[in-house]
Amino acid sequence: PAPPAMAFDQAPPARAPTAEDRLIADAARFRERGTVVEAASENPVQGLINVLGTVLGFNFVVIVGLFLWFLSGVFSLYALDNDTIIIAVKAAFDPFILPLLSTHMGLTFLSY
Repeated sequence: PAPPAMAFDQAPPARAPTAEDRLIADAARFRERGTVVEAASENPVQGLINVLGTVLGFNFVVIVGLFLWFLSGVFSLYALDNDTIIIAVKAAFDPFILPLLSTHMGLTFLSY
């Protein structure tokens, strides 16, 4: 006679857990833990880096606007034969545009 069937004989064959199975297990663990504790307060260096990143972002937007102003001056000079805008761009270059570009380049260099 055949030996009696055991419970594990009828179980489906084991398979390796898939990425989806691991994700479901992770989600269950997170639910068991409850709410996530907020991150520790940032150190002064990280705060400075965040401020410089914000300045760099605003600086970039201003530089794009100044570049569009320059392009409108070039268009006005060559297409409309009017040099008023390009003269204004040239007048603003030394006191305003050059320091802005220098600051942007310096902050970009320091961010790496």
